[in-house]
Amino acid sequence: MEKRDILELFLKNDVMLSPEEFETIDEKNYMHMLEEKKGASSKDDIIVSKTRSGRISCDQFVRASVNKFEFLRGIILKKTEAVSINKAKKVFSEVTVIGRVKEATSRGFIIEDVTGEAEVFYENRDISVGDVVGLKGYFKENGLFPNQVVWPDIPLDNVPKPPGIRITLTTKVKDGHMPGLIVCPDSEKACNVVTGFGRSGSVNITKHGSSLLLMAYSRTNEIKEEDTVKILKKRSLPVDGPVENVMEEIPHIFWLFDNKRNWIKNYRGVIIISTDSESFADYDGQEVGFGKL
Repeated sequence: MEKRDILELFLKNDVMLSPEEFETIDEKNYMHMLEEKKGASSKDDIIVSKTRSGRISCDQFVRASVNKFEFLRGIILKKTEAVSINKAKKVFSEVTVIGRVKEATSRGFIIEDVTGEAEVFYENRDISVGDVVGLKGYFKENGLFPNQVVWPDIPLDNVPKPPGIRITLTTKVKDGHMPGLIVCPDSEKACNVVTGFGRSGSVNITKHGSSLLLMAYSRTNEIKEEDTVKILKKRSLPVDGPVENVMEEIPHIFWLFDNKRNWIKNYRGVIIISTDSESFADYDGQEVGFGKL
């Protein structure tokens, strides 16, 4: 979330920021500051902030693509040592490169970084154009023959501690078809209703300083369990057109709405909830239950 979006959220909540506070606020601390300024002293107070992924201009998409590559490259570099593609071509031992998949070929695909590109002789149906991956292997005949793929992925030590918040995920929040959330405190206070995701979006729910990040996603074709694991491994949402799709933050809940079946899966601490168009799911902070609308 950029600073102008944070400022807009504060204004909507009738909260003002001093120039000093505006300089220091960022996406990591803004919810805590908003909660403090609103005087949320009760443990049942809840603050909800929604972000919807929308289409962006070509210039914004180019910048977003560069930022996506650098972000995912940084994650992979924490797992393995790597060199640039141009330098790797001159190495005669096993080497690791990190790059973006530029295009598919009859024998594999082309991978690129800021120094150049190389053909990769490797068949893997999980790898698609636009993916950022680490490849470990040997350069021969001016091509890379990898024996290992390193994905950005969710860290193995991801152990989220979400707040005790009751959430209902449903495709019919109001009359008609309107996917959204109903977020309730553990009391008789009024619930928060969140709608307007489009095909993807995220909601940050904060209660007494503890936050829960929910990411919502939908597409026309069925999203199976193995498809969802691939998405989380790549840390990127499959999208059409110029849309920012990188998962910079790790969600506590990854909700697949308007899917074909109801199911739940835990992948490295991320709770994946799939609901069809006629069902809802209730999450109480520990368990998930399904029901028919």
